[in-house]
Amino acid sequence: MLDSSSPFYIAPRPSPALARWLWLFRAACSEKRTQAAAPVLRALHVTSARLHDELAAGDGERWFFHHDGELQVYETAAGLAAGGEEVERARALGARAEEVPVAEARRLFPSLVCDLAGAYFFPEDGHLDPMRFTRTVAAMAEEAGARVVTGAEALSLEPATEGVRVVSTKGEFGAGQVVLAAGAWTPLLTRGLGLRLPIEPAKGYSVDVERPADFPEMPLYLGDAHVVLTPLGDALRLGSTLELSGWDMRVRPKRVAYLREGGRRAIGLPADGPLRQLWRGPRPVTPDGLPVIGRVPGRERVILATGHCMLGLSLGPVTGRLVAQLASDARPEIDLAPLSVQRFS
Repeated sequence: MLDSSSPFYIAPRPSPALARWLWLFRAACSEKRTQAAAPVLRALHVTSARLHDELAAGDGERWFFHHDGELQVYETAAGLAAGGEEVERARALGARAEEVPVAEARRLFPSLVCDLAGAYFFPEDGHLDPMRFTRTVAAMAEEAGARVVTGAEALSLEPATEGVRVVSTKGEFGAGQVVLAAGAWTPLLTRGLGLRLPIEPAKGYSVDVERPADFPEMPLYLGDAHVVLTPLGDALRLGSTLELSGWDMRVRPKRVAYLREGGRRAIGLPADGPLRQLWRGPRPVTPDGLPVIGRVPGRERVILATGHCMLGLSLGPVTGRLVAQLASDARPEIDLAPLSVQRFS
């Protein structure tokens, strides 16, 4: 965790917020807490996957949606053994996972050049383009009557006589209810509500390169390196890494090189070839890996939908459904008690 090139890196720094987060993270790192959280995430994923399919039924081509599974490959026996343990956990929760012979893995991905100890196929997985999906959903919201204000930054939330006042760089907005789904920026906006959310901005990276002609329409997960190669149209995205360095958004060359080296080792991508895009951004990471969905205690006019860690895109549709049910005073279809902000009290 102190190696700046590793998949999970914590930059040492004096920070009370980080110290609190690490203390809560340590408490969540137990078999009991893991077993309690896993079924909650599984229920959210099953519902969200169905909603993704429904959304994509008529518009999926607009955001490169594909529900064709994911192949996980391992170069070493130790990595394969660790992957096998994860597979057994997944199966125990009801997820489908199939062991794939090495020859079949190479047939599915002809460009694989690394040694393989084994592979697993997850047929229920899907993938899509996050930016295209977000823009399309915004357009769909406008078509349904919403007003989308772009180029505006929310600065604070303040209680008002008949609701909530949102102060932004484009003026103030009043609302009877506010859904706060600001990702890693959410804790900055809850301070005015008297709420200290233990969410850290965990920086992730991705690199887009030209997609090889023989790369199939399916993500490839490199189990030993913890790097995912995802096809998005004519681009191939290499993504991974989690970096706890606060709001330091500098690009660390070591981490970019780590991604590119993973692509080189796996399918022979040139480690110094042309880039289409380099991205980094903060993920809203909670100490226990579960999102925060529910009303703010004492400020019931504010609904939180945040802290999805690296699962925001996966769980976006089910989160939207649950928020809609909360906002309309309907009973949420999934028990929200494990996702309450009060679990951090």
